[in-house]
Amino acid sequence: MILRALSIIAGVATLFALMTGQALVQENWPNNVLYHSEKSWGQKYRDQWGHWKIGLTPKGQNSAWDIEDGSSNPVTVAFIDSGLDYQHPRIARENIWVNRKEIAGNRRDDDNNGFVDDVIGWNFIDRNNNPWDEDGHGTFTAGIIAATISDKEGIAGINRGVKIMPLKALNAMGRGSIAHILPAIIYAADNGARIVNISIEQLDTEQSQALQWAVDYAFKKGVLVVVAAGNQGRDTGAISPSGVKHVLAVAGTDTTDKRMGFSNWGKAIRLAAPAEEILSLRARRTDLLLMAGTRDYKRGRSFLGEDAKYYHATGTSFSAPFVSGVASLILAKRPNLSPVQLERMLTMSADDVEDPGWDRLTGYGRLNARKALEADPDYFLYSELHTVAPARKDGKAVVQLSGSVSGSNLDRFEVQLGEGTSPTTWRPMFTQRGQSVEGGDIGTFPVSEITRRGHWTVRLLAYDRDNKMRESRGSLNVQ
Repeated sequence: MILRALSIIAGVATLFALMTGQALVQENWPNNVLYHSEKSWGQKYRDQWGHWKIGLTPKGQNSAWDIEDGSSNPVTVAFIDSGLDYQHPRIARENIWVNRKEIAGNRRDDDNNGFVDDVIGWNFIDRNNNPWDEDGHGTFTAGIIAATISDKEGIAGINRGVKIMPLKALNAMGRGSIAHILPAIIYAADNGARIVNISIEQLDTEQSQALQWAVDYAFKKGVLVVVAAGNQGRDTGAISPSGVKHVLAVAGTDTTDKRMGFSNWGKAIRLAAPAEEILSLRARRTDLLLMAGTRDYKRGRSFLGEDAKYYHATGTSFSAPFVSGVASLILAKRPNLSPVQLERMLTMSADDVEDPGWDRLTGYGRLNARKALEADPDYFLYSELHTVAPARKDGKAVVQLSGSVSGSNLDRFEVQLGEGTSPTTWRPMFTQRGQSVEGGDIGTFPVSEITRRGHWTVRLLAYDRDNKMRESRGSLNVQ
């Protein structure tokens, strides 16, 4: 099975010099120049708009960083990707994971983990201890989290104290195989990573049982696996790792909180995060979009800065590390959380975008860093309407609903029917009390309830005992 780094869409024409003369408010934290700048490659928004959008605003401005910046309790995040430019001047050495049990250069497996001299990670492509990035994808994704914060230069990462564990599973062309990904997941889980970021998608349409086993292994060891939804505009049910269980699949949104058209969709989507023209770090001697074969891309167009240390590009590859970064802040503040609790905090606190409630395009909404840090890890109320379809039951024509409903304090769920794409009135179909559904049969109602041709909308409402509500909608088009 062949994997490749997610295809990335080039932005508009790049200006090769940074904008000059822009005032930088020195008292603001972070004070990175590109964090505060805008229009550096001709776009109409902030250079690091994604940070601002999810609530990583300057300290003192209701910022997530007012709660936690990650420096007091470093969290290890493994990147299974094309490696890392670990000599990049914008990634501090203290932000790269070091295997303290290994003695560098003695050609021995000092910690008996099966890897010789794995001091900063491992190269699963060449089977050595040098996870150097020849493609640029891994450095770009890692830079979103680990770029040095508040040194008056360049961009700001998300977590000031993060430890990046580079695990090279993609070659210089951004390609690898399941045989490279699986041991990387196991390595991360066995060597202290709390979060694994995988911005890779499988081109095969069949799920890999071995991949599911590896993800389950990490999950049981307390690791949150965050994956990019993918850029094929397809249902994640036919794609891995975004379609496997026990991963947090992240879709991509633009500057206006709309799902980007290429972002994969489906019932596996849990969350969304910024994906449009993200600014991060460029690995030396790489041009990511050129290597990816991006149509109409001209060499160097996405370089930024006089020394070209920075790069801007689009793709769900870059949505995932936003989520991984915020998850690492949460773990820095509350290190004993389980992957399930961590996912609850991220999903239950998201800002609802696209259709009301959970939807197949953006999951529970766009990531909100501050709300996530403030969320209750033990509270959840899930309402997901996966399918609405005609069926026959006991010889009668019905509308069959499937999905998930659950909650830490679930009281009931209701199904309602409305006419049109945005109904103003709703008719109740049925109510079920005190019963959860996990990816199965929600119930049915008679087709006779649909009284005319055209578009109809069904909504699933879940209520807890305090009468808090969460919804999800599905549609049916009657010809």
